[in-house]
This record gives sequence, C-alpha cells and structure tokens, in this order.
Amino acid sequence: MAKKQLSVGLDRTLSFLSDVRQINNHADLTAAVKRATAMFGVEKILAGFIPKPGTLPSEQLRHVLLSDWPEDWATIYFQRGLLFQDPTIRRVLRMQPTFAWSELRSQPDLGKSESFVMDSARDFSLQSGCTVPLLSLDGRHVGFSFAGSHIDDSPEAKGVMTLIASFAFGRAVELRNNELRAMVRLTARERDTLSWIAAGKTDWEIGVIFGISEKAVAKHVYNIRMKLGAVNRAHAVAEAFRLRLIS
Repeated sequence: MAKKQLSVGLDRTLSFLSDVRQINNHADLTAAVKRATAMFGVEKILAGFIPKPGTLPSEQLRHVLLSDWPEDWATIYFQRGLLFQDPTIRRVLRMQPTFAWSELRSQPDLGKSESFVMDSARDFSLQSGCTVPLLSLDGRHVGFSFAGSHIDDSPEAKGVMTLIASFAFGRAVELRNNELRAMVRLTARERDTLSWIAAGKTDWEIGVIFGISEKAVAKHVYNIRMKLGAVNRAHAVAEAFRLRLIS
C-alpha cells in the first residue's frame, strides 16, 4: 500500500512539475500543490518568507506567498506574533532538512511558548505537518509547510514534498514579481535614471547626461524609491533588478 501511495504521489509530482509553468495565479498554484500532495494527507499549506523579529502583523502577511491556512488561526497567529514563537520557524532559520512537526516535541530545547503554539494549532485541525526550509536567491529564509490531521512523514513522502515545495516556491515568487511589476509604473526617465544609478553614476553625473539639474535628478530618485518601497538608492536598484524593470 505504501509503495502504491508513493507511486501515485510521484505521478502527481511529475504532472505538477510539467504543469507548474502554466499556472498563472496563486490560488491555482495552491490548489495544484494540494492535489499533488493529497496522497500524503496534506489538507492545508502555508509558504512564505520569514520576517525579522518585531515585524508588524500587516507586514508579516505581505511575506506570505501561498496559503489556505484556517482563517481564524491565521488571524491569531499573526496578530499575536506567534510566528516569532513558532518552533518550526526556528528550525527553518537553521536551514535543517525537511522535518516533521512531530520531531519538534522531542527536542530538549522546546520552550513553553513554542509548545503553546503547537498545541494551539491543533485546535484548528493542524495536528500533523511537515515543513520544508528553503532559501531564496537573495538569501532570504523561506518556510513551506504542509499540514493535515495526519501527514505521511516517511522519508519518501518528505522527499516528494521537498521537490514540490521547491518548484512551487519558485513559481510563486515569479507570480509575486509579475504582480509587483504590473503595479510599479516607472516613467522612461525614471528607468533611465535607475540604469545610470546601477552603472555607478552620481546625481550630478546623471544630471549632466540628461541636461537637467542635480536637484531634478534627486527628485526622480525620490520618486523611484517611493514607487519601489526602497530605503536607499542601492535598495532601489536591487528591487528594480528583482522585478526586471531594468536589465
């Protein structure tokens, strides 16, 4: 039975991998991930970047890429800052291999607050799960969790879930970037300004190239930063490259 289940899981994985590039929205991607892992007991998924401690709940939510977590639990989890007490997050940050939640309870350093998070999750039908730690190309930690009433956490099942999580995360990031790119409206002059900043030019040098004042260039840079949500020039360039606004 286990071999048959794994075979079906692999078939669904191969189908998922061939179809993932054609998926064009996060809802369909979430549904596809669940179909591909249903044989392992997966009922819910949550995937996202791990925010820094102290990040406000609204900002934490912006780090989520894929989710169909129970809405009431998600509200409690983020509003009460339970993310920063979640033992799965601590393990993700250590970049340990894909792990079952059941492994956490045997850890000698599991704190009371961490036990509370795990016990509370059970009240929302998240009794069992596996989490895949990932790392984005820009060095950010990512947690991709599969949950249900009973998750198959055999090495073979975890291997399939790891593969699916990796491909799903990659596609989710592409979709997020497409959405952000569609929202950012840079003028032709702003794009040119970004390109010259990326080339190492100062505001004064860019002003000479454009034939405008340094103050006018500074205004363009300010507008660019506001549109990209960047804290400085370097951050603006990094965001522009990430969103493929410049090349």
